[in-house]
Amino acid sequence: MEKLRKRVQEIKKKRPGYAEILDFYLKVKEAQDKAKASVRIEPISIKEEWKDLLAKEGFPILDRRDLRVDTRSSTELFRTLCRIGRDSNPHLAGEIGKIEEAIEQGKVDLKSLFEEALGEEKGKKIARRIGVERKILLFLVQSSIRPSIEAAKEQVLKEVDSEKWLKGICPVCGAFPSLGLLKEDAGKKFLLCSYCGYEWHVERFFCPFCRNQDQESLHYFHAEGEEAYRIDLCDKCHRYIKTIDLRKLETSDPVLEDIATLHLDFLASKKRYKRPAPTPWTA
Repeated sequence: MEKLRKRVQEIKKKRPGYAEILDFYLKVKEAQDKAKASVRIEPISIKEEWKDLLAKEGFPILDRRDLRVDTRSSTELFRTLCRIGRDSNPHLAGEIGKIEEAIEQGKVDLKSLFEEALGEEKGKKIARRIGVERKILLFLVQSSIRPSIEAAKEQVLKEVDSEKWLKGICPVCGAFPSLGLLKEDAGKKFLLCSYCGYEWHVERFFCPFCRNQDQESLHYFHAEGEEAYRIDLCDKCHRYIKTIDLRKLETSDPVLEDIATLHLDFLASKKRYKRPAPTPWTA
């Protein structure tokens, strides 16, 4: 956490407009790290014949619904995140107040929210019913279950051969990636799962969303003086993924770097490209 705090201060000096969201991220991250120690989830077992079939057919090891959630730990973290959010800004405090009131009145069942992980359509319906912003509700739920999801992911890592996967979806849970990462001296490219946080190796030039490998329709841009961050664009599906060159940064927290470069997402949006799998922070 000390390295993370140092990196936050560095970014704030360079980009003071991000100060509020970076301070908020730091508090949330600290709360999530503390929650990890108390997470207890049921063991995930995968039958050998089922594992072989999945590998043969090219399917991920798990369905996202198979990733266990520690309801007790997630509830405690949810309450902590609500407290952090209320202290951050008046608008967030108002929305959180509505969510907490809906839970207290029994209009929303927190356990079912965690188990459903707020699918797009269900999230919209619940948010509309209780009169809150869907993005805020989604953020609180996904951030609360994240330590559980990561703990579940750790249980199945030995079943995954990411070097042979080379696909645009996560080999653990099947979700789209939220970020591309360049690592090691050769600049090997990895994708970071938007849901469970798994990283897997892929080819340098291909669109993870439509599998396009035509280099004439794949290109990127970056801001002047920010060569460590780029937006990879696909002209076939008009979607994009942000790629971070970790070789040029001392940090090991890609999500922090993603938050600190939201201006690049704005530029991509202006060019009419869409980001299929943003994190709760960038949705």
